[in-house]
Amino acid sequence: MKKQLIILLILAFAIIYVSKDNEYVEIPSSSIRMRVIANSDSKEDQDNKKIIKSIVEEKIYELVENAKSEREVDEIIKNEKDSIDEAISDKIDDLNLDIKFTSNYGLNYFPEKEFKGLRYKAGNYKSLVVTLDEGKGENWWCVMYPPLCLVDENRDDYEYHSLIKDTLDKYN
Repeated sequence: MKKQLIILLILAFAIIYVSKDNEYVEIPSSSIRMRVIANSDSKEDQDNKKIIKSIVEEKIYELVENAKSEREVDEIIKNEKDSIDEAISDKIDDLNLDIKFTSNYGLNYFPEKEFKGLRYKAGNYKSLVVTLDEGKGENWWCVMYPPLCLVDENRDDYEYHSLIKDTLDKYN
């Protein structure tokens, strides 16, 4: 009996390991993403992306911190897009950066992404996309509703769960 249990556990962990490589996370249709695309992959352009990402995050958080629904966040972003753009322009001017940008709020394409071992499917998502200059560099993205990126980045107590593993854990 012990031998069978050990074989069963090894098989279960093998299935979890193999299935994890193919595990995709579906972002709910009621979510809203945010993306900042760098001009290029040069260090300077990636540093500029981080600066712009920080100001966009800060401004979005300020605007939506009390929003309770996707609809509320959607309306706030639509109504405040100009103030978001203004915050970006002000930061660029304050730092004397030589950056041009465009922004778009609506359905935008996101490539497949991997984050914390999970893959997010490519597709068109409701989102705010800020593109710096030519937008040919690596990008930063997150989900702003539900607020997966507008939380304290220093926290590491978030957990991702595997349905198979959680089910097996119940019986151990």
